[in-house]
Amino acid sequence: MAEINELNDNLKQCKKRLFNWNTKGCERIHIWGNYIDVTPGEQNKYFSVQIVNKQYIMCGVHMYSNLNGEHYDERVALAEEIMYSIKHIKQRLQTEHVIVIGDINESPYEKACLSAKGFHALPALQILDKGSRTVYGKEYEKMYNPMWNLFGDFKYPPGTYYRVESKLYNPCWFMLDQVIISQSMIPLMVKEQLKIITKCGKGVLYTDNRYPNSNISDHFPIMCEFNI
Repeated sequence: MAEINELNDNLKQCKKRLFNWNTKGCERIHIWGNYIDVTPGEQNKYFSVQIVNKQYIMCGVHMYSNLNGEHYDERVALAEEIMYSIKHIKQRLQTEHVIVIGDINESPYEKACLSAKGFHALPALQILDKGSRTVYGKEYEKMYNPMWNLFGDFKYPPGTYYRVESKLYNPCWFMLDQVIISQSMIPLMVKEQLKIITKCGKGVLYTDNRYPNSNISDHFPIMCEFNI
């Protein structure tokens, strides 16, 4: 709680007034924003749904980690629960605008992100593409995951999290922190502002080896911007 209070005090010094949105029921997630017309949706231990200006659905997530055992299937089930909750809000508000953002704790190519039963977040999607696909007679809405564009070593950093384990399968760099958006949000996204943050006003966020500095955070933060 001390860290949250310190962050809150630092945010108060920003030029823009930021409000701590209501995430009661989701102690793992805290959200600040400059929008006042914000109504909380479903609050769960692992996600917080917020309705902004009665037309934008934003869901902050902090999903199951693999540090204490693999939880691939559990994350798929949680992603399915999140999308089910969002679907009902979309129907009620008659909107298609959705942003899912946060620590998904798996990379874009893994089950919860790509599975049609999960986020169904594809690496390529255009505004004119068909917005869904049918699997065994059931229709699944497509989402878009722009984080694929930041993956790999063409530009530092290669991901948001670094971990080496004695396993045959270990990419070392992982893109655990992501933003996933609905098809309707694609033209509103400012592509140049999708970034992995490695520096802040107080200095760099990485070690001498250029890995995330766990004394600050074991994950690099991300940022994105939308014209709304």
